[in-house]
Amino acid sequence: MFPLSRLAAVSPTTASAELINIALPPLLSILLILVLPSIAVAAEAVGTVTRVQNQAQIGSAIAGVGSNVHMNDRLRTGAKARLEVTFNDKSVLTLGENANVVVDRFVYNPAKSTGEVALRASSGAMRFVGGSIERLQTKKITVSTPVAALAVRGTDFWAGPIDGQYGVLLLKGNVRVSNQAGAVTLSRPGWGTDIPLPRKVDRR
Repeated sequence: MFPLSRLAAVSPTTASAELINIALPPLLSILLILVLPSIAVAAEAVGTVTRVQNQAQIGSAIAGVGSNVHMNDRLRTGAKARLEVTFNDKSVLTLGENANVVVDRFVYNPAKSTGEVALRASSGAMRFVGGSIERLQTKKITVSTPVAALAVRGTDFWAGPIDGQYGVLLLKGNVRVSNQAGAVTLSRPGWGTDIPLPRKVDRR
């Protein structure tokens, strides 16, 4: 297979100024204790690049094998490019050429048997193969695309533009594809659905 507000104080007396100077270090210590864990969580990698072919990016950085992927990262590929990301639970996301996908959310908590994956695909083709998240009791895997929302259950699927339409092909598991026009559930390997892409308006 081939993603402190500034503390301002007015000190009318020297005594009050000394009080502020004495109290400030403990206050900063408390703030650091509260803030640093959230920074660490935000910076925690949710996956790594395990394969790349030709030009691919994570945000504004060039993607390479071993590059970390974090929540809210935008994954992009160029012409004739491929990018493979393996998440912490061994789920694998593969992007085809000229793809653009944002990792909106990734949570994998085997201790609580909960997990969530939320991807936002705006262009190009992609394939997603679920990993250990599939074995959790409570899980939610969703993909938003330009033409439909995909709700995924125990799945290996492909999605992307094909022959002037947007196609979704199920390889394993179950995918519910829905938009304003209705919904269809793909429940057998090989089943697929095609959705017309919006026509571009000629403004000349």
